[in-house]
Amino acid sequence: MTSDNRTAPALASMTGFARRDGAAGATAWTCEARSVNGRSLDIRVRVPAGLEAADAAIRAEAARRFRRGSLTVSLTV
Repeated sequence: MTSDNRTAPALASMTGFARRDGAAGATAWTCEARSVNGRSLDIRVRVPAGLEAADAAIRAEAARRFRRGSLTVSLTV
């Protein structure tokens, strides 16, 4: 999930962790992604109430970038 137009190649599998903090005006946010190897792609997304529409966008972007693994993405605002 990048805010620029760079395109990263799809990964076959990975184990890792990433965290990104940001703010827009008075609203601060944190996005964390955790991944462990797995045979298939299992995406779990946690977003705050009222931001359920972000769930589909996060899942689509994760599916575009990953082919397999257990991926958990959490967004806090």
